[in-house]
Amino acid sequence: MNKWRSIFKTIKSHEAEIVSQVLKNKLVNNIMIDKMDSSYNNFGYYEVLISEKNYLQAMKIIENISFE
Repeated sequence: MNKWRSIFKTIKSHEAEIVSQVLKNKLVNNIMIDKMDSSYNNFGYYEVLISEKNYLQAMKIIENISFE
């Protein structure tokens, strides 16, 4: 059974989507979770979870992502 670990959190959905897609392109499975409040959209965050066994590999991949 896989244990999931948070690897990235942001309040911007597009940043979480970029991280998720970059990881998928590198064949690293992940889950993106929307934890934003649906009523006001100013509480909460988006989170990308990664399998614990792939955590170090994923950290190396996302450290080079730039959102500028």
